[in-house]
Amino acid sequence: MDTAQLLVTVLGAGGGGAVLLALINGLIKWLSGSSGRERAKNTDLISQRRNAILDRDEAEKDRDEADKKRRAADEYASSLRRQLIENGLTPGAWPYENTITKKIKEQE
Repeated sequence: MDTAQLLVTVLGAGGGGAVLLALINGLIKWLSGSSGRERAKNTDLISQRRNAILDRDEAEKDRDEADKKRRAADEYASSLRRQLIENGLTPGAWPYENTITKKIKEQE
């Protein structure tokens, strides 16, 4: 058995063919510049994910602030309604009972 056959046999038996293929593919990507493009794409995806997380956190903070303001307005409206009732006045129906959603349900 000559040296070339021995080398091929050893590489084939030890999984060296897969390693050699991976090395050749890596070299081709490096020479063509596609490895740099892939790295830039991965970096860009990471930055997009980071920005999406920051946007989500900001939206949650805005939502929480809006919820606090809505609750405060509801509480104030409730206290005004209670004052009307305590002074002998009938405040009528709550405003949200006459919403568009109710009118649409009535039309169905």
